[in-house]
Amino acid sequence: MGNLSEEIRSLIEEKIEDLGYKIKKIEIGRERGIRSVTVYIFKEDEPIGIKDCVRVSRVIDPILEKADIIKEKWILIVSSPGEDEKR
Repeated sequence: MGNLSEEIRSLIEEKIEDLGYKIKKIEIGRERGIRSVTVYIFKEDEPIGIKDCVRVSRVIDPILEKADIIKEKWILIVSSPGEDEKR
């Protein structure tokens, strides 16, 4: 198996772009002892709001669940990278 964040990107990037967003980065970590997958999204000339994050999360969560590449309990976090890190 290759890099987990790269595998995740290959599964979700096209769907995210179909929604009009781009992936800045994907981080694999831990939140309260549970594996976390944080996907940072942005749009070229628009700020990202909570509705954007929810929209993307609802699309990519089932894709990641079905792929079953994370072999432990995990949570998905979709967020904006912030203005300074957008590009």
